[in-house]
Amino acid sequence: MRGFATIGLALAMAACAPAPVAEVPADPAPVSEPQSVANPRHIDPAACEASGGYVDRRGRGQFETCVHPYADAGQSCTDNQQCDGKCVTEPDAGMTGVVGECQADDALFGCYAEVVDGAAVRAICVD
Repeated sequence: MRGFATIGLALAMAACAPAPVAEVPADPAPVSEPQSVANPRHIDPAACEASGGYVDRRGRGQFETCVHPYADAGQSCTDNQQCDGKCVTEPDAGMTGVVGECQADDALFGCYAEVVDGAAVRAICVD
């Protein structure tokens, strides 16, 4: 009986022993630098200009983006199909008989509604 007590005591003590600590290499591999919070993506001004755009800061975060203007910017419209981009108006423009205008460029921010078949639809705010 005494042998079982000794084995039980040995097992209990082994369960209380601290867990082995993993060794840390002396020279860990370098960690890649995270992207900048201020500019999470790099904009190449030359490539942007070559594609017919220009670099501008847009949105709430004021991130640089490559903006491409539309030739029909500001023209009156009653449907998206009449514009290079979207036909947009104020979010509270009404439901029928709405005349909007073609968006200025491909970097549309702010609050707007699309105009489809003379009605304001899909109102949204883009930050």
